[in-house]
Amino acid sequence: MVRERPVDWAAWMVPGSAPRRDPLPGEAPAPPVESAPPVEPHLDPGPASEQAVEPGEPDEPVAGGGRSARREATRQRVLDAAREVFAERGVIGGTVEDICEHAGFTRGAFYSNFTDKEDVLQALVEREHARLLAHLDASFALVDQELAAAPDLGTAVASIVDRILRSVPVDRQLALVQTELEIHAVRRPDLARPFLDANERFTSRIAVFLEAAMARNGLELTVDTVDVVDASVAVVERSVRRAFLAGDDADPDAMARAVLPAMLLALSRPVER
Repeated sequence: MVRERPVDWAAWMVPGSAPRRDPLPGEAPAPPVESAPPVEPHLDPGPASEQAVEPGEPDEPVAGGGRSARREATRQRVLDAAREVFAERGVIGGTVEDICEHAGFTRGAFYSNFTDKEDVLQALVEREHARLLAHLDASFALVDQELAAAPDLGTAVASIVDRILRSVPVDRQLALVQTELEIHAVRRPDLARPFLDANERFTSRIAVFLEAAMARNGLELTVDTVDVVDASVAVVERSVRRAFLAGDDADPDAMARAVLPAMLLALSRPVER
């Protein structure tokens, strides 16, 4: 079987093979419907009118303004469905009807929360990258003690690579949807800004970590850090895709572990004292 990296990715991302059964982190459960038992927002949807905020339906705001917990649950469920649809059918192939069907909602519920498919796409980009950044922060926070124990430079760089690998989940649906989002950004440069902004935040976060980790071991990069991060991410993504293509017994990190330590050492030099 493909080895899973030792991270609790389920706390951050929707599993690739089944609908989410629990509320998202910080998400309030859906309130009970009058004359019907309470229904969790990610369980069997039942009639759309019992689950989603439909046009013209009362929607009590939360304290301090903003969307109600019920409306937010509806939005998140639509985004969950869009993630599945875009991963399996592509951004171009997936339709609003497909998203509504996966979410168990009517078109009215969809359009009361999103303007169109591009609006969903933008919200999905922002949500997925926000979760990924939160996961990176949690993972990178543990690196100081690990790198300090490295006995030599080669081991230290291998530890840096290992931390980067463990910060990116091995998830088929995530790999598919990220590829689809990037391809869509290439096809539609006029609509690419949300993806580019989110990707820049992701790249910058890894760049900060990489520069600090290399400096802690007396090294500095000889080329632009962002270029090194982009190249590293490309290697990691290819390593994961190759494992998916090879089958369940393939190691998703094999190629990355073989290439990245040598690449980082080749693109760095000792810091002059």
